[in-house]
Amino acid sequence: MLKGLLCVAALLIGSSSLLGDDAPGLTTALRGALTKNAAHARDWLDQKDFKSLAQSSGTLQLLADLLKTRSDDAAWQAATAKVASAVGDLQVAARGEDAAKCLVAIETLEKSAAAVESAAPSGKPLPLPRGPGLRPLMLTMGGVYADAKIALIGGNVATAKNQALVLSELGKLVSNSRSGEPWTTRGSAFSEAALAAATSPEIDPQKVRQLLRSISQRCDACHEMRDAAR
Repeated sequence: MLKGLLCVAALLIGSSSLLGDDAPGLTTALRGALTKNAAHARDWLDQKDFKSLAQSSGTLQLLADLLKTRSDDAAWQAATAKVASAVGDLQVAARGEDAAKCLVAIETLEKSAAAVESAAPSGKPLPLPRGPGLRPLMLTMGGVYADAKIALIGGNVATAKNQALVLSELGKLVSNSRSGEPWTTRGSAFSEAALAAATSPEIDPQKVRQLLRSISQRCDACHEMRDAAR
């Protein structure tokens, strides 16, 4: 009996550490997602698709906000603040459909993101930011999920798992966007499914794809509840 209780306690402690702010590789995963979405922004600008560019800049803003929470030390806060500033400039330029200013903002963003790549958060994590509106949050989650699927098509399991780790963090913002137990429960279920995919020892793309599908199922549950509330 005692042995069984100790085993349960060990499992709970392990689960808690994985779900906490010190989840392995989270900072690296957020950096990768930021860089990926900066590349998406360039693609939208090349296509003169300012609507998609504005949406992409919203995703970038959310990722920048999450990066800022990784540490309270001054150097990290300064580096991530430059990223957030560049993203803000991009949002304004995209809404104004000013291609020249969009290009300048993207170039500044890429330089700022590179500086964050070379920085290392050494302080204490900060509380997560209050979630944005539910729709932009879901759009961001959908975009990150799509990048994970694309990575698997190319056989890049490590990148797909990093995207899943980002999804696990984004899932925590669901309850910040909507109050009430159902949203908290579904947000937690989503985060847990994403974390399971991110930390799985599987290296077979097909098997990891199955894990991603379980994330999608949790995502669909939130969509259904949102639609029912309208």
